[in-house]
Amino acid sequence: MITVKFFGLISVDYNIRQILVKEGSVKQALEEIRKSCPHIPEQHLMKALLFVNKQHLSGNKRFSVLLKDGDELALINPSSGG
Repeated sequence: MITVKFFGLISVDYNIRQILVKEGSVKQALEEIRKSCPHIPEQHLMKALLFVNKQHLSGNKRFSVLLKDGDELALINPSSGG
């Protein structure tokens, strides 16, 4: 299983810290999160900063990264300040 951890406003706004999902691509994990947590807008998941085992994923290929048993996927909402 993959441990998905939520940080920042995603965690606070939707009152979720972590869930477990099946192995597969990051895209498949995000789809499973949407099914398990339909109150989280898809847009928030797709725009989140993604980290796998504390390594930042960037670019369009980030959704095709394969997750294996024991991996940790972290989602952090992008923020802006002033």
